[in-house]
Amino acid sequence: MRNARTIAAALVIAGVAAGTAADRLPETRPLSRGGYLVLQADLHVHSFLGDGTLWPWDLALEARRHGLDAIAITNHNQILAARLGRWLAPRPGGALVVAGEEITAPRYHLIAVGIDRTIGWREGPARAIEEVHARGGAAIAAHPTRFFWPGWDDAALRSLDGAEVCHPLTYYQGPEHLRVFFSRFKSENPGGAAIGSSDWHVFGSLGLCRTFVFAHEASERGLVEAVRSGRTVAYDVKGVPHGDAALVALLGTPPAPPIEPPAQAFLALAGRICALAGMAGLCLFRSSRRS
Repeated sequence: MRNARTIAAALVIAGVAAGTAADRLPETRPLSRGGYLVLQADLHVHSFLGDGTLWPWDLALEARRHGLDAIAITNHNQILAARLGRWLAPRPGGALVVAGEEITAPRYHLIAVGIDRTIGWREGPARAIEEVHARGGAAIAAHPTRFFWPGWDDAALRSLDGAEVCHPLTYYQGPEHLRVFFSRFKSENPGGAAIGSSDWHVFGSLGLCRTFVFAHEASERGLVEAVRSGRTVAYDVKGVPHGDAALVALLGTPPAPPIEPPAQAFLALAGRICALAGMAGLCLFRSSRRS
């Protein structure tokens, strides 16, 4: 029994060592175009202490691995994890973390970024957007597929700051629903922002869909101001750019996300497996010892 616990402990140590060795962040910095900092941002991300699996403070480093300059933590109808992540995120090499919330109602989902308190959802999207703006944030329609269209009236669209035109759902549903909604949104608000977001919870990749934000500064305030001013570009699943034509031209060919070297990816996976197996072994053999 003692030998088994020793092996389990060794697996945990090996897992931690492998994970540390694999934890190499790519050297990245925001692009500079036309006097703007172009922040690669994922503004719809979920974390642990909410609806995701990674701790809020770890998301900043994971985002950097995927070539992101900024993320917004947006758990459903709560902001505790986002505020915690924003507070703990300023670490060397990590991405900017913006506090937010996915305001979740039966007929609409709304991303609020740059806020510090939860927003009520019961009075409809127009009232929720008004409250987001009163608290200094930006409001973005989340995955506005056909199911959610009835929840968005013209008044809400006129006050909305942005809409997701790229979302992982479009990889198997196609981009048409989001394109139709985005066209309707732009007819009511011609200066509205195009947004690409991963809606990351557990699987998939941070920044699979991302937004190129043309900001004056790399800060929460700078990001929110850019979104509210419509200075964004997003590419849908078909590679079609959305956003102001001048900004699309200014961006040029979008940079490809960094690719993790196979050896580093293997080391990271092996580290997770060793650590999980070791922890399971320690728990199992400890329970066996007590019985």
